[in-house]
Amino acid sequence: MDQDPRQRYEAICEASPDAIVVADRDGRITYANGRVTDLFGYDPSELVGEPIETLVPEAARAGHVAKRDAYIADPETRPMGAGLDLSGRRKDGSEIPIDISLSPIESGGRCEVMAAVRDVRDRETLRAKYQTILEAVPDAVVVADAATGDIVEVNERAGDLLGYEPCDLVGRPQTVLHPSREADRYRALFEEYVAGPRSDRSILHAFPDGADIHVETSGGERIPVEINAHVFDLYDRRLIAGVFRDVTDRKEYQRQLRTLHSATRQLIAADGREEIAALVADAARTILGYEYNVVRLADDDRLRPAAVTDGAETEMGDRPMYPIDGSAPVSRVYDSGESLRFDDVRTLEDGYDRGDARSAMYHPMGDHGVISVVDPAVGTFDPSDEELASVLSVNAEIALNRLSYERDLERQNERLDEFASVVAHDLRNPLNVAQGLLEGERTGAVATHGDEIAAVLDRMEGIVDDVLTMVRDGYEVDDAEPLEFDTIVADCWDCVATADATLRVESDGLLYADSSRIRNLFENLFRNAVEHGGPDVTVTVALSEGGFAVADDGPGIPLADRDRVLEPGWTTGENGTGLGLNIVREIARAHDWGIDVTESAAGGARFEFTGVRTVSADDAFEPDPERL
Repeated sequence: MDQDPRQRYEAICEASPDAIVVADRDGRITYANGRVTDLFGYDPSELVGEPIETLVPEAARAGHVAKRDAYIADPETRPMGAGLDLSGRRKDGSEIPIDISLSPIESGGRCEVMAAVRDVRDRETLRAKYQTILEAVPDAVVVADAATGDIVEVNERAGDLLGYEPCDLVGRPQTVLHPSREADRYRALFEEYVAGPRSDRSILHAFPDGADIHVETSGGERIPVEINAHVFDLYDRRLIAGVFRDVTDRKEYQRQLRTLHSATRQLIAADGREEIAALVADAARTILGYEYNVVRLADDDRLRPAAVTDGAETEMGDRPMYPIDGSAPVSRVYDSGESLRFDDVRTLEDGYDRGDARSAMYHPMGDHGVISVVDPAVGTFDPSDEELASVLSVNAEIALNRLSYERDLERQNERLDEFASVVAHDLRNPLNVAQGLLEGERTGAVATHGDEIAAVLDRMEGIVDDVLTMVRDGYEVDDAEPLEFDTIVADCWDCVATADATLRVESDGLLYADSSRIRNLFENLFRNAVEHGGPDVTVTVALSEGGFAVADDGPGIPLADRDRVLEPGWTTGENGTGLGLNIVREIARAHDWGIDVTESAAGGARFEFTGVRTVSADDAFEPDPERL
């Protein structure tokens, strides 16, 4: 190179922001600019004549000679070690990260190599931060070259999700992440995202046609994901980072919600308690995915297993009834109205056999019963299971409330029909009689019938009183309470015009009933006995285990009429309303009691009630030994 060109060349190199080093074919340094002092700590004169390996870390020197000779044999302008992390050795022996660009040059007919060396310590600091963030992200992250689609970075979570070592994915096309048979479709989605506007669709939930996006693991498993994608520039290179989130649980939760909505529609359309119980047990299985489910309905003072899934019946055997006020979890949940969950029901020592059940949760259905869901695994239920089971139990309660309301409405309509019958028939007859008598009085065609008219009016008053009892009080039962049998019977007897009739109480104790309704029942029975048995009739009442009876020594009820006497409007007395015994029947029904009309020991009428909660006098008043 001539002197002037050489001076111009060196002037250009001195103006470069990078360190410039020129070496001959033997690897000896022939020139170094002033920037080598800042980068490597050498004065340029110290490097001239030294082998280029002076600036190479000792561990890499042997390999560097071979690479240098290979480049001299086929020189071209290119970066050295593209894609590799390169280091340079400073005068003090320390190492720094660098980038190197190589260019062949001709000097005096000789071939030399110029190396532009750039300090990338700031870049490496940025890269370290980038790597730290990448590994700190809780989801799978894959970074790909936006132009080629090749993967350049993968964090550990991505390897875990896909079943690969992260290093095994670097350098492969991004389509390797997705189902192999749909590579073209996923490549098109990638390219469309890189090329198109992204401000309104940075999170990819699905394909344009609504199909889910999946990744495919090394074992061939398809996992639904959403991808939060972002295109950015780093080191003069356009990249795209995709944050992959497994949405399997979310998809399952959405399926469960759809199934729950469908089950709710079926519950609302159900016609009976047993059908609702069966639907709830099956819904718990299909929605939550657990096979051992029992739905118990409240009957009297017990929680009866009304629906048991096949899995529960097979693995756990016949399921018991629980008392409403017991200490078992089912009883506690029913009583408190609050759900319970156990990670292992073996910790319960209540004497009940639950087979292989370990995890268990119990959810109340209001006053109607309890849903039990169990599983053989310990601690298997998560918050979403509890939330869905709670929603199911509330929906079941609503369905059962609706059914109860409809049944009450049907009974009210039946009573309205009965009222209409009474008004149209029973009340019309005495009105016609009274009108006829009054007409005779006005015309003077008949003698005065004041007594007859008064009797007719008394009958009409009785009908009005009975109808008012039915309308105002109805047959609904509030909470049953323990009542002293002889006291409630005596009070009711005193409220009835019994003339010279006699009351006998043969046995005593406690009777659990609604105090208002039971008074209506006894008073109507006593009126019926006096009306049909005469003013000196003897009425006998007795309390027994599970029931009570009211009997008299009057003429009794013919066998052919015993099935009819409880029907509305039926009466044999001239002044009877035909409603008193019907009221007795409805009050018994409201308590879920049975009623049977038979003959008493004295040949009179006997009304026997069964299914009643009673306590004999001996048990009711037995001294408490702890208080003695």
